[in-house]
Amino acid sequence: MKHIALLAAMMAVLAPSAMAGAAPATSAQPGEAPERAVDSLFAAWNRPGMPGAVVEVIREGKVVLSKGYGYADLEHNVPMTPAASFTIGSNSKQFTALSIYLLAQDGKLALDDDVRKYLPEVPDFGKTITIRQLLHHTSGLRDYFDLMFLKGARIDEVVTQEDVFALVKRQRALNFAPGQQFLYSNTGYLLLGQIVQRVSGMPLAEFARMRIFEPLGMKHTQFLNGYGTLVPQRVRSYLPSGAGGYDYVAVCEAADGAGGAVTTAGDLARWDRNFYDGRVGGMDLLAQMQVPGTLGNGHPNNYASGLLIDSYRGRRIVEHGGDISGFHTQLTRFPDQHFSVVVLANSPDLDKDELVRKVADIYLDHEVPAAPAAPMSPDKMFREVAFDPAGLDALVGYYALSPQAGVQGVHFTKEDGHLWAQGTGQPRIPVFPYGQRSFFAKAINAQFTFDAPGKDGIVAGGVLHQGGHDIPAPRVARQTPPAETLARFEGEFYSDELHVLYTVALGKDGLTLTYPRGTAPLDAKGKDEFGASFRFGGVNLDYQCSPTSGCTGFSLSTDRAWSLQFTRVDLAPAKPR
Repeated sequence: MKHIALLAAMMAVLAPSAMAGAAPATSAQPGEAPERAVDSLFAAWNRPGMPGAVVEVIREGKVVLSKGYGYADLEHNVPMTPAASFTIGSNSKQFTALSIYLLAQDGKLALDDDVRKYLPEVPDFGKTITIRQLLHHTSGLRDYFDLMFLKGARIDEVVTQEDVFALVKRQRALNFAPGQQFLYSNTGYLLLGQIVQRVSGMPLAEFARMRIFEPLGMKHTQFLNGYGTLVPQRVRSYLPSGAGGYDYVAVCEAADGAGGAVTTAGDLARWDRNFYDGRVGGMDLLAQMQVPGTLGNGHPNNYASGLLIDSYRGRRIVEHGGDISGFHTQLTRFPDQHFSVVVLANSPDLDKDELVRKVADIYLDHEVPAAPAAPMSPDKMFREVAFDPAGLDALVGYYALSPQAGVQGVHFTKEDGHLWAQGTGQPRIPVFPYGQRSFFAKAINAQFTFDAPGKDGIVAGGVLHQGGHDIPAPRVARQTPPAETLARFEGEFYSDELHVLYTVALGKDGLTLTYPRGTAPLDAKGKDEFGASFRFGGVNLDYQCSPTSGCTGFSLSTDRAWSLQFTRVDLAPAKPR
């Protein structure tokens, strides 16, 4: 089973014309106040019609900067303020993790306990999954977001705790043996929230309120029990639209543990302070919570418990981010400098990871020695430029990224005067010019440079720049297997784990996969392997075929849910009444 991501990301989205992507370290100019330098960083969003962010800088336990940029609500022209309340997505995991550690401190559970001791409904996969493995994302459990989308859920559809738990209970296999690999799994933290409820006798939301939020004075923080709960000064979230504006996108999550918390920058400052004074849990417990996991081969895993342990320019950092719908949030702590930065944004075109680091550079570079920032090549600095739409015609075509031309590649198309790119088995996304032959994707850190046209006006190829690699991409005629070869892959296929039926049918343009609430063309990737682009990202289908029995089924995989089995079924036609 192969996992190849080309020009795609989970719920890929666009960005403003001033790209806030990777850039060199940013320090305040001599004599320039740090606050002014931060204002410059967020100037692209601090204007009418733009979502934005709240930025908070915490030093020695005190907030030294707290500002809002852009708008919290575009429809009602509500400016962003430091008091704004954000849905923080996976940043919620650190609250779930501390809840588990508090119960362990109380003697109510042990981190190396079998999960099924508290949740016997979790399937017996033949190998023990421990609470510690859930904390460290080494359980092997398939991610419930991918499972829900494969089942047919929409991004704007309410997903409840009951929906997710019922789906987890139907799983027959893991991605890998527990403890052997790291793979981020929201399922693990959902189960941790369920364990808190089983052990404490109260929902996670109530336990966290009583044991964490109230003792720390976090009056504006809560796990939501339902997506419709009223939250004062709640920020609305947005996704960029293809027309250059923004569309509102609702957060319909009604499950906590992996996410589900709302909070403010001020409350996160109180949470951050707890890691220095240990008011809740004590310093020993908080230190344990920041110990990274270890994989089965003995190699360290830099994910601890709801916290990522890393470094930036030679400085230790402890951080976590959260991304859901249009919300992108980040809390990064520099423990040796007793310094933290919070960025809470309501649109994903604001690169919160990079901006957190730039803010830290502004405040720390002039007083704390640090390793130099990695040099950035000019193609990492992106700003959309004017481009004659007529010039796009020469770029349209299929560019192969594999030694086998046509098996893996990027297909460029032109629509309404804009260039679009679609990697094999991935969503189609717009790309934008930052030079006369160079284009960048605003959703992810990926760029494509086209060769200069030949004398005949034909572009012979280009180069994909992604993940630190420059991948040659010759332009080729897209290869499609003949119809007689594709016909054997047709049929109805059922997954008992998802309780869904997929249909594969052959048409004049090749194979099409129909799944709940969607269709997708199948791109050939190998002899019996295909890729498809679903609404939320790419999937791989590996058929099981033999000369005698034909193709009896396929295994379907996403980045976080591997090898779901679909079996060919023969459906009897409906009888006439």
